[in-house]
Formats: sequence, C-alpha cells, structure tokens
Amino acid sequence: MDEQVAEVLQALSDLNTQVRTGEVYQSLGPRLGKIMDNIHRRRRTAVQLPDDEDGVKAVLDKLRQQLNENVPVTLTHEEMDSLINHLSSLDFGLRYQGINFSLYDALQQNALDSAQLNYLYAKLRQPDDLFNHILEPANAAIFGRAGRVAMLAVLLHFISSEKSPVTEDLQPTVVLAAAYLCLETDTRGFVNHYGWAHAFTATTDLLSVLAGNANLQRADKLFLMMALLERIKRLNTPLIYGENDRMAAFLTELANRHSLYEEALLLALKNWRQQVALHRRPDTIAGWNRFFNRKRLLDSLRLQENLPKSLQEYLNSTIDFLG
Repeated sequence: MDEQVAEVLQALSDLNTQVRTGEVYQSLGPRLGKIMDNIHRRRRTAVQLPDDEDGVKAVLDKLRQQLNENVPVTLTHEEMDSLINHLSSLDFGLRYQGINFSLYDALQQNALDSAQLNYLYAKLRQPDDLFNHILEPANAAIFGRAGRVAMLAVLLHFISSEKSPVTEDLQPTVVLAAAYLCLETDTRGFVNHYGWAHAFTATTDLLSVLAGNANLQRADKLFLMMALLERIKRLNTPLIYGENDRMAAFLTELANRHSLYEEALLLALKNWRQQVALHRRPDTIAGWNRFFNRKRLLDSLRLQENLPKSLQEYLNSTIDFLG
C-alpha cells in the first residue's frame, strides 16, 4: 500500500475511534480538514489498464446465462476477480453496461451465496485498487476507483439486513469511505468515449447506504457526514453532474434521523459561511469553483421538501453577495 495512503487511513482510524469514545465532537470538521490539507499530491504516472481480451467477456457471458436461467451463480473466485478487475476497463459497454449491471442483477436476484458475497466484499475493499493513482491529477484510474465504490454501495444495500461477516463490523468500511473522500479530487461526471466516472455520486451512494444501516453507530454516521462536507469545501473543480442533488438528499435524510445530525449540519453550514465571508471575492478558477460548488449544494438543500425546519430557516435567512 502507498505509504501516504496508509498514513491517512491510520489517522482517520484514530480520529474515528476518538469520535466513537466521545473525545472529539465539535473539532471533528477541522481535524478532518487538516488531514485533507496535509495530503501531498503527486505527478501523473502511467495507469495500467486490464486487457479486455483476457477472457473476461466469456466470464460475463457465463454470469448472464446463469442469471437468465435463474439458477445460482457458480463463478469461482478467479472469475469474480476478473469481473472486478475489469471495472477499471475503459470500455463503457463492458465496464458499466456489462459487469456493473450484471453484478447488480446477481445481487438483486439473490444469486450469490454467502461465501461469494464475503469474497466480493473483501475484493472491493482492497486499498491498492480502491485508491489506485488517487494522489495524482485526473487520470484513467478513476473508472476503477469509482466503479469499486459504486459496487460496494450496491453490495451493502442488498445485504445490510443480513447477519454475516460483511455487516458485523462496518467500522473498517467507514474508515475506507472517509479515506476515499479525503483522497479523491476527480470530479468528472460523464467522460467522452469512456462513459461515467462520477466518483462523488458513487461515494455519496455509499455514505447513504452506511447511514441507513441500523448496526452503525451515530458517531460513525456523523464522521462520514463531516468528511463529505470538508471534502466539498476543498474541491477545486466543479460538481455539475447531479452530485449536489444526491448529496443534499443524503444530508437531509441523515438530518431527519436524529437531532445530533441536524445540529451538527446546521453548525457546519454556519461555520462554512463564515469561512467564505473571509474571502469575499475569489480571484482564481479554483476559488470560484469552490464558491459555486457550495452554492449548488445549498440550492439543492433548499429544494428538499423534508429538510428540517431549523435548516430551512437558516438557508432562507442567508444570502451570499459574491456571485
């Protein structure tokens, strides 16, 4: 594993433990932000992509046939490895319409046994793949990273109510999700010729599934909410492919679950506005992107019909005279 990624994971694990034990609460946002600010980005290097002619299409055909026949899937671990590895493919038809949808169908049809589910869960969470080239400028590895996050969200959605090793201890997955937010900066949505990247939509889906899990502590859900907000503050490129609507829905749903989240979100938004007020008019593209990312998120929150009253009143009482 990359040394800096390992350091971020350890720092987040330690911070998450402090939040769980009540040692950290109001300082959570700044501490998460400090972890993000201390990450050192690297130069772009060549991305090694899977060979789409290595037999994966035959594996996919086998999976589709078994699903069409409505029989249990008999894929070996090696064959499952092949499918997950090709979530990094640049072939949109193979990666998204093929592997992504087929695995979704397999989960929906309950066609995978517990051993296959556990293996798939472990495979999707491997840091070397999940954080592949994540410290570098926008690169082709985004498809594999985002594809794994999206599939992890789908997997947890379908098995969240089951008692299995997958759902017994979700704290490591919480830390991985937070680390992904800390490390990811590629905000591309649809990419010409290659299809959807959509890393921040995938990540928000994962946060939503985790937040809906009754087995997860409130401290963990708060931890993820604050990680998302601190990451949005620091994105220097635009989120313009519907991510803000998805994020607003997640934040609203979480705020309605308990007053803890509602109060924490309200305080975070107030602190964010104070930070923005210190820099009245950005003078760089990155600065304006940060400003409009925030504006789009707040606009999306205002449109949420079930947004808690305290948040509605705050958002309706504030106007930013910057744009």
